[in-house]
This record gives sequence, structure tokens and C-alpha cells, in this order.
Amino acid sequence: MASIRIASLSPAVTEILFALGIGKQIVCTDQFSNFPEEAKAIPHVQDHVKVNLEELQQYKPEAIFTSTVIQQALATMMKTAGLPSIHQDPRTIEAIYETIREIGMIVDREPQAKELIARMHKGFQEVKKKAKVMREGRDVRIARLYIEEWPAVAHTTGASHFALGASRDRMVGKHDLPYASGNWVPEIARIAGGEQFPVAPGALSPEVTLEEVERWNPALIVISWCGAGTLAQKELLLNRPGWDRLRAVQLGQVKVIDDSLFNRPGPRLVEGAQRLYGWMFEILH
Repeated sequence: MASIRIASLSPAVTEILFALGIGKQIVCTDQFSNFPEEAKAIPHVQDHVKVNLEELQQYKPEAIFTSTVIQQALATMMKTAGLPSIHQDPRTIEAIYETIREIGMIVDREPQAKELIARMHKGFQEVKKKAKVMREGRDVRIARLYIEEWPAVAHTTGASHFALGASRDRMVGKHDLPYASGNWVPEIARIAGGEQFPVAPGALSPEVTLEEVERWNPALIVISWCGAGTLAQKELLLNRPGWDRLRAVQLGQVKVIDDSLFNRPGPRLVEGAQRLYGWMFEILH
């Protein structure tokens, strides 16, 4: 199969394409596709959900990838315009594997896709095995986590907000409450030896109240604000009224993770699981 011109408007898909060895076929990306390092040199369109289709078509893409519920409206718009759009919305680890298989078929890299899935599965299993040993004989309540995907946008605006290039109010509207991480993140938490705030694996990230988090009583809080990378300002969470009552806050167990290790449905979720396991190990020992 001849190489095709690819527009990857999803950072996760960009990472998958590079992992499959076809990064050179990407003619443009979205503004958040920053990994691997080579991806930064690829031209990118502005925004992530309100892409200018005329600008996009200047790159003459033969396949345009979008991903997750955030880009559903964009994918529909491109389909209506007759563009070669491929939208994927994985919400579990198994569904992520399936998207990798699908991408492998589309770009004629099925063996490489199979190998990538096998590496991810092996990586998860290695973390899971260590986590099982770590938790033996210990009170599971010690392993309770609260992983937050979005802060409360209505009360934090502009650059001081969460120090990222595009905020959730631009994407899906302002909201008064933060969002706990859902989708595949509860699975990642369990692999790493923890228990995420009660969200069913595969369920969309829900809004949460302080009272709900208090009842859960997490031992560890992880800030994984979408698009913030490692620049999320921990103080924005610590200074919320009433949040100083939480056990994790009182014990200083509030961490900031590069959100791309949790929020992108791709190969580096394994690294996210490894990072989370390390923090759980510190708490349990």
C-alpha cells in the first residue's frame, strides 16, 4: 500500500502513528501533538475542536484522525463536508487496543500495531504484578485515589487558570465543579495498585462535589488537568474552600502528573501506570 498523507488532530493518534513507524506520513497535527519530539516540527492547525477546515485542506490530507468525545462534533462536521475523517472514541484499555489495530489496518502497519499492543499489555502486566505484591495484607482503603481531569473552570480563568493553552470552557462550556478522571483511568489506577474515586471503567469523567470526595477520603490526589502537561498549579486545588479537610491534602499527598500520561489513549499510558505505582508504593510503605 502506498503511503498516505495523514492529518492527525489527536495527540494520542500522533503518538500511535510514530510508534508504528510512520510519523513521516503526517502532514499536519493539532496544536497539542507534542510527543515524540519530532512531532513538534510538523505543521499544525490552530485549536483542537474548532479547526478551520479551509486551513486543514491546504495540507491535502487523505486521512484525518480525530479522537474522544471532545472531537465528536469536529468529526461530524468534517464528515458532512466530505472530508476523509476517521473518528475513534475509546473509553477502556481494550478499546484503545482496538483503535491501534484499526489505525494499523488503515495505514498498512498491522504487524507493527500487533507488536505495539503486545508491548503495552506486557508493560501493564509488569506493573500489575508489582502492585499485587505491594498491596498484599494491606487495608485497601489506604490505596484510595482521587485523580482529577478538569478543575472548576467557572472560578479559574485566563493564564492563571491551569496554565494550559486551551481551557475546558472553550471546549465544552463553563462549569462550577471539577471532573474526576473516568474512561480508562480507573483501570490504570487499579493496575497501579490503587482505587480511583468511584467511576466505572469506560464511563465518561463525571463532575464531583467536595462532599463526594470527602466520603471517598482519598490517600492520594493526582492532578491530571487536560492539556496542562506538568504546568498545572497545585495551589488552585489546595486553596479551594473546604479541600483542606481532605486526608490527602493534610498529609501532603497531592501530586501533579504530566496529563498526557493519563489523558491520551495511547502507548504512554503504561508510563502513567508506572508513575502512579511509584506514588502508591511511597504511601503503602
